[in-house]
Amino acid sequence: MDSLPSPPFIEIPGIANFRGVGGDHVGPGLVFRSADPTKATKVGLEKMRRDLGIRVIFDLRSAPEIKRDGPEWVGVDVDNADVFEPYGMTRQWVPVFAEKDYGPEQVALRYKEYTKSGSEGFVQAYRDILLAAPSSYGTILRHMAQPKPMPCLIHCTAGKDRTGVLVALLFMLADAPTKDIAEEYALTDLGLAPMKPLFRERLLQNPVFEGNTEGVENMISSKAENMTATVEMIINEFGGSEVYIQKNCGLSEDEVKLLRKNITAGALASM
Repeated sequence: MDSLPSPPFIEIPGIANFRGVGGDHVGPGLVFRSADPTKATKVGLEKMRRDLGIRVIFDLRSAPEIKRDGPEWVGVDVDNADVFEPYGMTRQWVPVFAEKDYGPEQVALRYKEYTKSGSEGFVQAYRDILLAAPSSYGTILRHMAQPKPMPCLIHCTAGKDRTGVLVALLFMLADAPTKDIAEEYALTDLGLAPMKPLFRERLLQNPVFEGNTEGVENMISSKAENMTATVEMIINEFGGSEVYIQKNCGLSEDEVKLLRKNITAGALASM
């Protein structure tokens, strides 16, 4: 994998799009995000545990994605599979869509009518994620709303859509400007650069795209304007991040206050 800009990217051998969630609004050290981490090398896993202090890994993928994903899952129940335990990290399977394949290629196929231009397809896809995610997101947010939450990694297949929407909610809760939220989301274009040729090749081979290179490029991108439109949708349709977290995910007012405190302070458990 090519070297990535740093920070916020962190070189973890075997994992694409790995970066800390932090900056002027969300404190560093508590939350990390990435693409699928199950191909991490021994060196990468040791770095996650030793250098970053990660203790919990939240997997947002669906069962079809995991079962498709390779030999390390063969013969293992998806909700019990754990390649991280030997390194002192616990995996929690918290799928947004338990039985629906929602990898980046499948999202592009599902919203192919929006591939020409604009953000409409992404807003629709991310609306669907928000409607399906309360149980999944609620589990992760409650982890962060503990008095001393342990550092965690959040991932889906690419660390782009399901992960990106949750990170946007965190930034919104921390009162980050929409511009900053969109710029953080757009970093995924850099983080996924090594994987994009594969996404592009597979999609262009599908008859539904009929050589629509421009549309494919749009659907595998992480353009800032797509997240800008999504933030507007969250405000207009869900009442904003705090309302969504309380009303949809079921966190109490006190839990939301502690969550905001923890993510803005970058609260760390003892290493």
